[in-house]
Amino acid sequence: MKKYITLAILMLIPIVLDAQSFYRRKRDRDFVVSYGMGTSSYFGELKNDGDLLIDNKLNMEFGLEYKIGPRFSPKLMVTLFRLQGDDRKADKEAGREGRNLRFRSDNVEVAIVGIAQLYEARMKYYQRPQFNIYAFGGLAAMWYSPRADIPEQDYNGNPFPDAGKFTPLRKLETELVKYGAVTLAIPLGLGIRYKINPWFNIAIDGGYRITFTDYLDDVSTVHAGPSAFSDPLAQAMSDRRPELDVSPASVGTKRGNPDRNDGYFLWNVKVEYYLQSLFGVQTGAIGRNQPRRQ
Repeated sequence: MKKYITLAILMLIPIVLDAQSFYRRKRDRDFVVSYGMGTSSYFGELKNDGDLLIDNKLNMEFGLEYKIGPRFSPKLMVTLFRLQGDDRKADKEAGREGRNLRFRSDNVEVAIVGIAQLYEARMKYYQRPQFNIYAFGGLAAMWYSPRADIPEQDYNGNPFPDAGKFTPLRKLETELVKYGAVTLAIPLGLGIRYKINPWFNIAIDGGYRITFTDYLDDVSTVHAGPSAFSDPLAQAMSDRRPELDVSPASVGTKRGNPDRNDGYFLWNVKVEYYLQSLFGVQTGAIGRNQPRRQ
């Protein structure tokens, strides 16, 4: 994660230098690039109902927005984030400690959303409102890979050589169900942006993602029972009760809730910059063909 933060800082240096030109300020700018950091929160079978929207898992977002009207603009967003859930951290009244399941997943989301602003921005970019409120919604593809730490030993007491290391759960088919590495999601959210100078905004937004899978956490239906697995690791990861000196669950015992898909929420604080050019082409209609002053 540190390398991504360093890369983001290096990307901002030429943007700051470009923003110092007074002549370039006079051209209108339709494209806005953004970089943001915030938190990601998971919602599913391994989280308590009613938990807050803010977890301590980091996310980073890179965005490119294009102004096509005084209030509306489409935006491309790429977000890197982690989701995590753990029965060991469950509230006692939730009754989940005995199930003893857990996961973490490092994910990538690519989203195209439409942004609608409350206040119009009809003038040049540097004459935009000082403060604005916006809503966004769209469609995303999300790549995910739930993982969990390997137990010390299998059901027969034989030690696992890679105990403690994290292994992908999808390939183990812990519920004897095949599921893919990508799901569609619908981002819906609200935000505010504040103009700090002609070229830059600070923005804060948050959005919930409605997904089309119940396997972000590898938990959805019922226990298949120990005899359903020929792989000792898949057997041990499907039901971790023996780690608590409890017998494995019988076939058909509830493991998750297939009636409700998993979801996630992303909070971000962003820096937005109005581009003077994109791939060497002037981005604004005003002044696009004017000769450069000497």
